[in-house]
Amino acid sequence: MEVTQQASIKRVYNNNVVLAIEADATEVVLLGKGIGFQRRPGESVDTSMADQRFVADGSYRATQVAGLLSDAPLDQIALAQTITQLGHATLGLEPRQSLMIPVLDHLTFAVRRAQEGTHIDFPLRWEVAQLYPAEAALGRQVVTLVSDTLGVRLQEDEWVAFALHFVNQQWTKGDFSKTVVMTETISRVFLRLAERWGQPIDEDATSAARFVTHLRFVFARAASDEQLHSSHLDVLASVRQVYPEAADAATDIARLIGEAIHRIISTDEISYLALHTGRLYAEMKGPQ
Repeated sequence: MEVTQQASIKRVYNNNVVLAIEADATEVVLLGKGIGFQRRPGESVDTSMADQRFVADGSYRATQVAGLLSDAPLDQIALAQTITQLGHATLGLEPRQSLMIPVLDHLTFAVRRAQEGTHIDFPLRWEVAQLYPAEAALGRQVVTLVSDTLGVRLQEDEWVAFALHFVNQQWTKGDFSKTVVMTETISRVFLRLAERWGQPIDEDATSAARFVTHLRFVFARAASDEQLHSSHLDVLASVRQVYPEAADAATDIARLIGEAIHRIISTDEISYLALHTGRLYAEMKGPQ
């Protein structure tokens, strides 16, 4: 015999969205066609009737989630879910609410801007394209998908924001502002290396791609206070013996990152940064 799970309706947003309270006092948003039809606050609702169940998550309270879902047309909600699945298939992202809701939030505003003819600037376009090529490619695919699915031609640069949402899901646990800080800081790292070494870094090189990936892990670990410690390997000293310029650069980069996220970067993290700066420096300067 199937057991039903009842919740008490707190607010009916429309025929398809209700805010309810479960037995353990958790506020939930229930999305399902007709789930709110002729319902009133205080009535019980079987949560199994919902197609999807949402709770407060990251930057979004339950009431904000409910408002977003009730304001968005069903075809945009479905498209946001499709985009979330694309993130899973293409980038290995978990198809979670923490990705779907921000994507839907951005999608609804992007569509509205396109319909109103409003254009905005995306200042991180170059940085995102260079630093996150896989996410950038998926962002461009999303812009095309919106056109094909909704018949709305988005501003071309909207791919930047979608790409950053994919990056955000991987590395900064839902805080979009940290993703922007990380992107800006990594861009500054490459500029600083070019200044220190007298020539630009080839950001298309495999070693540069590995370096960016490592920097993203450094950000994620440092932001969550999970930095590397006590490896008992003095990598920094070894790099300094061969490439002192690369070792100094690693220390400088750690300072940049630390200032950006208000953390002190550990000695072990700096040592592993030095491995990458050493490789970049060796490739740039060529055989000595």
